Amino acid sequence: MKLLRYLTITLCLIAIVNLTSCSGTKTIDSIAYTELGIPTSERYSEGVTARSPWDMAINENKLYIGSGDYDTNAGPVDMWCYDIDKKTWSNSGTIPEEEIDRFCVIDNKLVVPGIDPQEDWSLGNYYVLDGNQWIKKRNIEGGLHTFDIVEFDGMLFAGLGVLKGSYPVVCSKDNGETFENVIFYKDGEKLDTTGSQNVRVYDLFVFKDKLYAVFMYGDSEITYDLYRYENGMFVYDNQWYGKVSQIKLTNNIITGKTQFKDNMYFTTGYLHTTEDMTNLTYIIFPDEQVVYDICTDEKYLYALCANKQEDGKYKVSVYRNDGQMITNFHEIFNFVYDVPPLSIVCKDNNFYIGMGDTNNIHDKNGMILFVEYAKNGE
Repeated sequence: MKLLRYLTITLCLIAIVNLTSCSGTKTIDSIAYTELGIPTSERYSEGVTARSPWDMAINENKLYIGSGDYDTNAGPVDMWCYDIDKKTWSNSGTIPEEEIDRFCVIDNKLVVPGIDPQEDWSLGNYYVLDGNQWIKKRNIEGGLHTFDIVEFDGMLFAGLGVLKGSYPVVCSKDNGETFENVIFYKDGEKLDTTGSQNVRVYDLFVFKDKLYAVFMYGDSEITYDLYRYENGMFVYDNQWYGKVSQIKLTNNIITGKTQFKDNMYFTTGYLHTTEDMTNLTYIIFPDEQVVYDICTDEKYLYALCANKQEDGKYKVSVYRNDGQMITNFHEIFNFVYDVPPLSIVCKDNNFYIGMGDTNNIHDKNGMILFVEYAKNGE
């Protein structure tokens, strides 16, 4: 039941900034990397898309990776983790979903939304890492797909894909034990979704003490609107359709998002930033590189980019922003690899990068790379 639409960019509605380099910044060309292996090859063979590390997260000095493919029903998903100290891979549990493509942090615990349950769709799932065990929570009524989970004002909110006539966000006031539907209002009236084949909230944002839901709905014509939570309901804030551009990289529209300093940044293949969730700035990288993911260590914001070369390989670059200017990104290292990147996390000024070509079968799909920048960079 996958349905993903391409969003087009309307130039008059969004500020576009060409990236310029900053002098005095050290760039390491062709930095060395270490291949940590393809743990997902144990379940998925022949370099298929399902091997892809859609998202990664570090928890208690272990690197966790997502995988699977809910377009081809490739589940269940083995939750592989890499022990950074021991330098070994292990399977932390098998989850009955067709794909795991997002990690969330709730109350300092790692959580994964159940994007496509292998069980019947009467209830939606999410999973909490408790010690070394993934605990399944199957209590989201009508949650065909659970795309995102955030904590706000002492409550849990989940963004869903639901049937027409329903609303795609639920709220829990008892720490995730039970959920209730949240109604959407536009122009003072309850939003009618009965005519929509597509009713989804892929992303929730907590930004400047407010909660936002990016609501995609419609049938022949798709609307992509931003709603704001207030007084127990979601109310229309502004239209994002025409402001957000996408290159299809994953089964989500937004592949990476984070707050850095006073701005929210998110990437859809393009890097967008905003300080008010209404006016978006679109940052263009040199050679119009695709922006695959972003991450932050609180001191810096990093953007993972890549360009396909004439020989079919990919030049992979990581850019850094220090927060002084929203457009002040500069490349800190690059390397060439057989397939493009998908995801990135940083720890102690070093980087883990997940690789995968989601359009082609390749024996390097699912490879996890380690870049030891701390010894080579600034």
